[in-house]
Amino acid sequence: MIHLYLYFIFGYLKNNLSKVFFNLVSIILGIALFVSTQINGWKAEKSLVDQTIGFNSQNLIGRYVPNSTQDEVDTNTFYSMDAILPEAFHLEPELFIKGYTILEDNQSLSLPIIGRDLITFSPHSNNQNKQKIFQKYFISKSLLQKTKITNARISIHLCNQILTINLDEILPIEGDGLFFVTDIERLQSICGLKNTYSAINIINDNSLKNVFSNVNLSQLPRNQNWKYESINEIKERAGVALGSLKINLTIISLVSVLISFFMVSNIYTGIFLSRKIEFGILLSIGGTRLNNFLLFMTLALLLGLVGGIIGTFLGITLANFNFFQTSNTITDSTQIESYREFPIMILFYGIFLSIAGSILSALFNAIKAYNIFPIEMLKDRNEPTRNPNNNFQVKWIISFLFIFTGIIIGCLKIQKQILPGLIGVSFVILGFILINYVSIPIIVKGISKFSDKFNLSPSFILAIKEIEMESWKNGLTISTVMLATSLVFTLSSLTLSYESSLKRWIHEENQSDFSLINEKKLNSGEPGVPINLLDKLKNANLFSDVEPFFINSKFIVNGNYFTLHVLKFRENENKDEIFVSKNLCYLEKICKGDLLKISTPYKGDVNLRVQNEKENFFSERGTIIMDYSLYKSLFPIQELNSIRITISNLSKKDEAVKTIEELAIKNELIYLDQKKLEDLYLMGMNRVFSVLDSLKLTAILISLLSLATSIFYYVKEKSRILAGLKAIGMNFLQIFLLLFYQTIFLLTAGITSGIFNSLILSPIVIFGINQNAFGWNLIFTFPVHFVANLPILILLYATLITIIPFYFVYRMRISNELNYE
Repeated sequence: MIHLYLYFIFGYLKNNLSKVFFNLVSIILGIALFVSTQINGWKAEKSLVDQTIGFNSQNLIGRYVPNSTQDEVDTNTFYSMDAILPEAFHLEPELFIKGYTILEDNQSLSLPIIGRDLITFSPHSNNQNKQKIFQKYFISKSLLQKTKITNARISIHLCNQILTINLDEILPIEGDGLFFVTDIERLQSICGLKNTYSAINIINDNSLKNVFSNVNLSQLPRNQNWKYESINEIKERAGVALGSLKINLTIISLVSVLISFFMVSNIYTGIFLSRKIEFGILLSIGGTRLNNFLLFMTLALLLGLVGGIIGTFLGITLANFNFFQTSNTITDSTQIESYREFPIMILFYGIFLSIAGSILSALFNAIKAYNIFPIEMLKDRNEPTRNPNNNFQVKWIISFLFIFTGIIIGCLKIQKQILPGLIGVSFVILGFILINYVSIPIIVKGISKFSDKFNLSPSFILAIKEIEMESWKNGLTISTVMLATSLVFTLSSLTLSYESSLKRWIHEENQSDFSLINEKKLNSGEPGVPINLLDKLKNANLFSDVEPFFINSKFIVNGNYFTLHVLKFRENENKDEIFVSKNLCYLEKICKGDLLKISTPYKGDVNLRVQNEKENFFSERGTIIMDYSLYKSLFPIQELNSIRITISNLSKKDEAVKTIEELAIKNELIYLDQKKLEDLYLMGMNRVFSVLDSLKLTAILISLLSLATSIFYYVKEKSRILAGLKAIGMNFLQIFLLLFYQTIFLLTAGITSGIFNSLILSPIVIFGINQNAFGWNLIFTFPVHFVANLPILILLYATLITIIPFYFVYRMRISNELNYE
């Protein structure tokens, strides 16, 4: 029996290298896409956690954080907190400052500057034992490689100063991430922040875990402006902040995997058809039906395992080159790029998904191999399946029932729950797959009636008859193209809807003529416009309105990250109250009339009333909007993200622009008009959604590969028929048209089905999944302009896909193909 398995499997692999290749390629592409997105999603979460805890994950069990960005702690308070702790723990103060350095291409690189007690700091460096002098500065190797220092020094911009450091004062340390560590007292002195800390970390000196369980660390601080956060709470908050983005990426990657395995299922159908006679022979010489089933599943298991391993390592490569990178408003893409390590479990998930997907894709044909009869060995080709009318009608009813059920379930409104949307999408897809299968005989019958009235090409008639002969196999090919088309149109509809909504919000939110921004700090999201420019612009008497604008993308309320917008309220708005975005109201149930408790350094805990909700598409987690005067009374502020400027007298526009330009040059800023500001927002949106473009291209590639494989299999499996057609006088042009018409039929049917499918899925994604996950009420926009280009694309793709299979027909020898010996 073992010899039988080896002959069946490895004999097939040897004699059908092209089929094996296409099978493996489809599995590899799907798994590589999944693994790459999972790795990049994990990197984004890890980078957020590391930046929060100052890249200090070693033995960190928690930390005390002030209610503001930094706070002062007197020595007595610090030592009293340290004295209460058990001997297993000690306190490590930390000061976290945002800085940046200028790279060789004149681009700014944002990086965290971390101040620590270097006496207790234990860097991981291979050069540590070789150092004879105590280093003043420690820099991550990733940052050192990123900066590409060519001279003997590096310049760091921080606290409105430039710190120039000699290379011999720096010790590179191991670890992912871009960060810079120095002594906390030195950093306090540079920034003028004496006795000021961003956090006080609690470090576990040994493995005495039982001591920790008996200590209530949240009760230790006597200063009410400080609170305790455990390491688990920090990780949980980061996971929540990126949860929606990671889930959506996972869903999209799994849809691409689904497209891939539809192609694999199509390939397994071809394998079954080509080896059906062998299954009949095995039964006739004493084999069992269970052996047939296990032979098929063993082949699927082997191909799934090999494809999964190769796809997993390809996914690692794509992740290292930052394809399909995860990004949103609180992550730093440069930080994410610097990470190289990832959990090994992601690799096992990829391999498991490959094996499971391959087995499920082969299951249907394995069951057919189980139910085969020895008489099958006498059949030279498949007979068309003729379904009774009642069975045919039942399938139509079931398919439409799936679709309507999917629409109802997918549009259910449940906050923070995307499961109804996923179930709805699944039902709609299943309904369309069934329609693709049952509609083939109807389409062929209609074309046949049409051909009776017109003198259509014999190649065309033969092509559609061949498609009808294998409705299930061709239905899978159509469904693969449908899924890819639907994914492209649905994701394009999502991005266009968001773009339309964002443009409307920009025009409603910012009606100023110009905006001053700091281009060097733009990518990091850090403020960089000096606050004293407000008075200078107001005193110029050239502007009717000068508005400050400040953003804090990591504003913590009730233990969660939100985005804070600080701006100048209008005259009819209460400056002592706040606004919240509509998605914050939807997701967190913090709406008009509610009180929001906020911890502040100037007034402690304050309760602010929500006066109303506003549409805001800046943050997927929700946005809190506060008046500038109220913010100044609660929090310290030194720099702004931008200053919005409105010119009072258009006759003095040239003078006003010249004043803005002079201030911009003097303070190393740039000024943008409304159009450039809109382009800037759209550029940020495109950066977030850029991963979707890569996923769409991958889905298109897989679907076209599936279509090419289907036509290629047709040539291989029907070689005798094609050779016979050549023998009775069919020329090469007619044979090419035979393959071309099949390709164009499958491609047109798949794309048409995909467009109708996306017309149903797009509202489910936008008004179901998107609104439940992010709370956004987007303006629905469908990419109608894509449809106008489809006729040209269909003809182009059909021609390219047909060329390779036709090449094999062209090289075919009639005598060899018609030789039955």
